[in-house]
Formats: sequence, structure tokens, C-alpha cells
Amino acid sequence: MRALGIVLSLVGLTAAFVSVAGSPSATPTASSAHWDETAIPVSLQCAACHRKEYDEWADSHHARAWRKLRAQDAAAFDGRRITAHGMELSMETDAQGNPQIRDVRSGQVYAVDSVVGTTPLEQYLVRWPDGGLQTPSAAWDVQKKEWFDVFRDDALQQASGGAERNPGEWGHWQGRGMNWNSQCAWCHMSGFRKNYDAENNQYASSWTEPGVTCVQCHRVAEKPADDGCMVSREDRALTPQQHDDNCASCHARREELTDRFTIGDRFDDHYRLELPAVPGVFYPNGLQREEDYCETSFRLSRMGHTGVTCYDCHNPHTGGLTESMDNDQLCLQCHATNKVVNGVLAPQVKRNALCGGHENRCVDCHMPEMTYMGRDSRRDHALHWPDPRMSMELGVPNPCLTCHQDKDHQWAADYLEKRYGKRMEKYRLRFRAAGAAMQGRGNTAQLMEAYAAEEVSAWRATLLGLMAQYPRTPEVEALSRQAQQDSDPLVRAAAVALLPPEEVVRLLGDDTRVVRHAAGWQLFPRITRMPGAGTVLREMKETAALQSDQPPGAMQLAMLAAAEGNRAEAEKQYRRAIHLDASSAVARMDYAVFLAQQNRLAEALQQMLACTAAAPDNAEAQYRLGILLVEVGMPEAGRRALEKAVRLQPTHAAAAETLRILNQQPQQR
Repeated sequence: MRALGIVLSLVGLTAAFVSVAGSPSATPTASSAHWDETAIPVSLQCAACHRKEYDEWADSHHARAWRKLRAQDAAAFDGRRITAHGMELSMETDAQGNPQIRDVRSGQVYAVDSVVGTTPLEQYLVRWPDGGLQTPSAAWDVQKKEWFDVFRDDALQQASGGAERNPGEWGHWQGRGMNWNSQCAWCHMSGFRKNYDAENNQYASSWTEPGVTCVQCHRVAEKPADDGCMVSREDRALTPQQHDDNCASCHARREELTDRFTIGDRFDDHYRLELPAVPGVFYPNGLQREEDYCETSFRLSRMGHTGVTCYDCHNPHTGGLTESMDNDQLCLQCHATNKVVNGVLAPQVKRNALCGGHENRCVDCHMPEMTYMGRDSRRDHALHWPDPRMSMELGVPNPCLTCHQDKDHQWAADYLEKRYGKRMEKYRLRFRAAGAAMQGRGNTAQLMEAYAAEEVSAWRATLLGLMAQYPRTPEVEALSRQAQQDSDPLVRAAAVALLPPEEVVRLLGDDTRVVRHAAGWQLFPRITRMPGAGTVLREMKETAALQSDQPPGAMQLAMLAAAEGNRAEAEKQYRRAIHLDASSAVARMDYAVFLAQQNRLAEALQQMLACTAAAPDNAEAQYRLGILLVEVGMPEAGRRALEKAVRLQPTHAAAAETLRILNQQPQQR
């Protein structure tokens, strides 16, 4: 069993540093209880001139994002067991006292390699046969000194019925969904490279320094400045937006388009930000629902729109707040001082004015908390007004009843409307349109009306994204042409799905990768044969290869290979996608379509039957099964599958139309 990563050559790094920074005797001495400082030779040099900042950072969550084991860790591995989500794990030590985790049912023992996090929980990573690290869903509560399951105690999991994660599934702790190298490592290491070999299904991951260190947020110059500083001159001139984009590279729910982001780059050149256009990920008003982190919510907020940045509230070295939340000074530094941000005056408020003088803080109403990973409370960054009326209409949470537990939403709605009148109606337009579309009862006209009134570009992108589920109309196309000129690449990328192909072609030359990526897939498979599309096609393949250790990446490689006529490679990648997640309905569906196109109908039917057995309530799977059954000469079985598809999803237009045509044909006896 091979341990993670390429061994970091401390001797080589230190030697390189001496040539830049001078004599090694100038290196300050320091000690830490949570990592070996010899592993951060570059960042340790920063302390020579920036000792205050270094000491602030050294006790931060960033510094503690990843560490090797220490002697004290053995105390948690005293033989206790935890059972949850198809697992029974025993936390033990070997004969030498080294922590290990035993899978009780199989008897397999996994050596513990390292630790992620500090408070309120720590996760112990185990070495895996693929050369990577795996993250058990059992975590250690550092305050209560107990093991717990990060999913079973999650408030969202409980609200949705506590969905199980069974052995063999992508999300089970032994599945690819809990692979640290793919899912977590970029945000826990500095200069991380996944280095995945798809041919051999092996990781050889590397990093510059463990944890989030100085070199993750400051570019090191090839030659020191005249004053000896190792930070590049360009780094000193970074804009607030560039700093924010650096924070967002980790603090965002996003798809990785490249693994080459560095401080100073634009976020949208390397990532596709998740917006609340997919049901279940965010609430209709943009509040976080799943583990969404901060960036999406903040971009959706008016504060983010007007240019407030992470550093206005957070100390970049400690990660903590610049002012206290308890006396509202954090918020009042702008909202009680006539501060103007990008030409916009921060609304002036008095402390506790919102709720009639109750001793609550601004953040309690405007940044409600949600618990993730079972024990980790995090504040939402959408900075909404609490709106109980939207709770009644759309089912979104609001913090009013957190304090007023003896009241209901109607009481809270009446109170706020009596106090503030119709001031919140301007925001409800977007929420109602988005909520109706997410819940399958909206329409294009409602979304277009909200779009016309929307000032926040991330919301415009969201509304455009929701329009894509409806038939394209001339009015929508006209709106999308206008959106092509929007300064925000999120809006331009969202417009791609609403434009005719001949207009999408122009966006292949957009200056932002996230737009080019969206345009490339919108033109697929035709783009593989388009002259002049080589750059975008190459970028699409790079992204697919980067993601190839996960099912979506393997499927993208399969689709690209099939479009270019490489059937053998396409089949290999489809099989890889299914191997990475045997329970995936999408992978099996797409593979079945591929097989049917090769006239391998019996094999295609086998895949679709396996797909519907694994996902019996997936309407699209039932629809495709129905089509295939008809094609192989089993129309009655096909009719039943199509009927089930329509029952599961009454708005599935293709299934309904196919069923209508089939019902017009004479039934076989």
C-alpha cells in the first residue's frame, strides 16, 4: 500500500531559498503543536520580517488545515467503535501504538496517515491502495472527546430523512466521493497538484507546503526585491477583487476547470461557480442549504455586488473577524459611519433596531447558522432580510422563530410588514420567480420579469440558468443576446444555453474560460468538427482529464472520444465512470445510449435495467428504458416504463409525447 504523494525535498527547497534569501542562519526559530515547521521552509522565512502576521497565522484554521499525526492522537484510538451509514469502524492502535482504523465487517485495517481540521472536529485520513488518502465519515469531536458520524448528525441529512450511504455507493466512506485528493486537498494544502494517473487509477499527489500557508496567498518572486522581500512586486499591487478571488478558490462550491489557479488570477478562469439554479443545493432565496461555503451566497448579496470584500470583515492572517460581532461593531463600522463603498452609501442603522430592541446581534438575523458535518456551525453570507412570508410561500428558513419559538411564520410576517411595509417586495420578485421554477411550477415570463428588475449580476445569471428548462422563445433569445454583453462572465455563461448555435459560436472567443467552457459543451458534439475551435476543445479535454478520477470527468472523456470516432476509448471511459460509481444512473444511461448507437441493443438494455434497478424513481431513466424496450420489440413493457416516467415527472415532455404516439398505435395481443 503506497502512501500519498511525492516526498517533499526539504533539502532542495532550503538550498533554493538560501540563494534567494541569504544565509540560513537568518531563519527564525519557531515551534508548533500542530505541524512540523521544517515542512514550511518558504513560509517560515516570512517570519523574519513579518513576525506578527506569522504568529497570527500560525494559530489559525488555515495553518491547521492539515497535519501529520502526533503522539496525543493515540488517545482517540482506544478501541471505541462507531456504526453508521453502512459502516462499523473500530478505532485502534497497532503494536507500536500507531493509530489505525479497522473495518469490523471485513476485518480490513487502514493505517492513519494525517489529520484535517482543528475545531470543532478533526478528521483522520487513512492510506488507500490507489496511492491517495480516504476520509472516513467518522470524525473526532475535540470538545466532547467522542467519535461521531459527520452525516448522521447533519441537520440537513436529518431533515431529508437521513439518507443512507451504503457500501459500493459513491458517497460511502470507501467510495470515490470521500477521496481526499479529489474532494478536499486543494483547500487544505498550498500548491497542491492531484497528479492522477487514470490509466493505472493511481494518485501521486504533491504540494509545496502543508496547510494553507503564506505561499498559497502570496506569490514568491523569482528574485527578491531590493528590500529583500520574497513577495513579487505584482503581488503587492493586487486589487481587492483579486484577493477575493483567491479566497473564493477554496471558499466556494465550484467545479474545477483547471488546477493552475494562483493568486492574481480570475476565479472564473479556473472554476465554474455553483448557483441556486439546481433544486436542493440552495434555497430559492439563495440561502445555503447543502455544504455551499460562502462565495455563491456573497455574490448573490447586495454587499458583494457593491464591492464589499472578505478583507472588510476578516483578518487574512488569523481568518477571524476584524471587529466583534457581539456588540455589532463589525457591521456598524460601515452601517453607522456613512461609509461609501464603490459609490454606494451603506444603509445607516441603529443597533438592534430591527427587532424592537431585543438583545440580538445583526448576524443572528442576517447571517443565520446552519450545521454541517454534524457539529460544524457556519453562517450564511447572503445577508438577507429575514422574510417569514417567503418561508410560508417557498419553504425557506428564516431566523425569526429561532428566538420567537412561541410564534409562527404568520405572526413574524405581520410584524415585519407592519414595521417595514412593502420594502421587501423588490427582493421577493427574484425569490418567487426562482422558487417557482425550482419547484416545477414557474414560467419564462415570471423569470424574465425578475431579470429585468435585477441589479445583482449573480442573480441575473441564476434567473437565466432557470430559464433553460423551458422552451426557448424569441423573447428569451433577445434577452440572451443582451446578456452576452454583460460584464459578469457568470451571466454570459448562463446565456449560452438560451442562444441558437450560430450565436453561441461567438462566445468560443470569450476572454473568460468559464464562458468558453459553457459554449463548447453547448455546441457539442459539433464542436469536435468545427474549424477554429481547437483552443476550446483542448480546454474541454484538459478539464475532463483533470476530473477523470471522478465519474463526470470519465464521462466527459467518453463523450469527447465518441464524438471524435474513437469508440474503443469511449467505451473504456464509460466503463471507468461506472466503476467509479456503480450506483450512478447517469453513467449507465449514457453508456446505454452509446451502446444503442453501436446497435448493441441487448447490452444497452442490460445497462438500462441495471440503471432503473439502482434508481427506480429516476424519471429520465424510465423514459430511456421505455424507448429502448420499444426499439427491441417490447412495446408493452416500453409503455409501462414511459407511464412510470410521466408519473414520476409530469413535466417530462419527451416521455409524455412518446407515450402519446405509442398509445395511438395498435396494441399487440
